[in-house]
Amino acid sequence: MSDAKQGWLAFALKTLISSGPDALTIDRLCARKKVTKGSFYHHFKNRQAFIDALMTYWYEQATTRLIAIADTQPCPLTRLERLDEAIAATDIEAELHIRAWALKDASIQHHLCTIDTQRQHYLKTCYLELGLDQTRAEHLATTSYASFLGLQQLYPRLSVQDCLALSSQQAKTQLKELL
Repeated sequence: MSDAKQGWLAFALKTLISSGPDALTIDRLCARKKVTKGSFYHHFKNRQAFIDALMTYWYEQATTRLIAIADTQPCPLTRLERLDEAIAATDIEAELHIRAWALKDASIQHHLCTIDTQRQHYLKTCYLELGLDQTRAEHLATTSYASFLGLQQLYPRLSVQDCLALSSQQAKTQLKELL
């Protein structure tokens, strides 16, 4: 992906965070970026291609990249700890806005389904390697992931580090009980 296209996508995520999904129209993005529509169309065929590219970009930044960082560790428990460290070191603010957007947009729901499935599969794989059976690994992956997502929804807002610490503590407690 070209630097210019990546710049568009990073700009769009910042715009989503600051102004919501309604600001992600071609006209509004070009006006905010102070460029012509030709600049947009040079990188994206249409708005849906842009949205798909944006979600792919976010998936690569907030899922694939973080899993790759965790996968540098040989032990599944260490991989899970490294994953938490990588998440804590990443700006995940866009996550909340994308999830809110998905409530109104089926194409975003589709992307989130893919992303959530991938993330839970990764957790499940780690739990399987730690010795849980298929069903228990799947259940723990679902509950630990849901715990992390749910903690991010609380007000007053918890830091990402606190969300990770609490969801990790809950998962480790369940893991000990299940092994």
